[in-house]
Amino acid sequence: MTPIPPAVLAHLAAALGEAEMLVALYDPQDALVWANRRFAAHFLRGLPLPAAFADVVRHAFHGGFGIVVDCGDVEAFLRDILPRRRSQRYRAFASDMIDGSWVWMTETLLDNGWLLSIASEITSLKHHEQRLAEAHDHAFRAARTDELTQASNRRHILEVAHAALQASAAATLVMVDLDNFKAINDRLGHAVGDAVLQHFVRHCQSHLRPGDHLGRLGGEEFLLVLQQAGEAAADAVVARLRVTLPPLDGLRYDFSAGITCARPGDSVERALARADTALYAAKHSGKGRNVVAG
Repeated sequence: MTPIPPAVLAHLAAALGEAEMLVALYDPQDALVWANRRFAAHFLRGLPLPAAFADVVRHAFHGGFGIVVDCGDVEAFLRDILPRRRSQRYRAFASDMIDGSWVWMTETLLDNGWLLSIASEITSLKHHEQRLAEAHDHAFRAARTDELTQASNRRHILEVAHAALQASAAATLVMVDLDNFKAINDRLGHAVGDAVLQHFVRHCQSHLRPGDHLGRLGGEEFLLVLQQAGEAAADAVVARLRVTLPPLDGLRYDFSAGITCARPGDSVERALARADTALYAAKHSGKGRNVVAG
């Protein structure tokens, strides 16, 4: 490398000293021997140089500034990071700061043991990244969720049913239809009908077993996917949902259910057809009851 003339070197040092980047230089013993004003403001705040890297971290931790130490134990933190610190000629990583900002930190290790650390502010990029992640999560949930009831939507509950039938011969599908729902809508209005649907979903979600799933197929029709439940267990689960179903602001309502257990080589379409036939039988034999598919 071509030697840098002393006059240029002086200007370079002055420029780095005033740069918005955080710049620091460590000697082969990992003592910080020079830092620009931005680095000092973030990590030193009165600590005289030279100072060992570990002491810089300790000073900032006990002063309540610098990088976030998630474990809350600065000595444990140092034991974790020191073996990696000089393990590569070049490292780059993001660090979150106690003041809420983020920096992108680079470390360049020279052959003679000197180490140059340069950090750039990336807080706005991190916040944008977090907003994108939140938007992705929201879109992912929205694609799987019925907007009105917050139960799984038709597409997602059918995917759950398919996975359950593929994974276990003990899966059971239950088609549920709220009784006399059209009359509720006609007599009391769609706002009350919507409230009934939401009330039913909240009730089911608070009473179902872990691992069981509820989804809205459309209108007042729902699908329950019960894991590890034979006919008797599924009938008991649905009966418990009915017995414990409270009225909504004095309005009592009920539901009918068709139950079918998984069969060898089953498909969602065949299982749903059996459950639908059983549901039809429940509706036409008095409603407010369960029928197990034959």
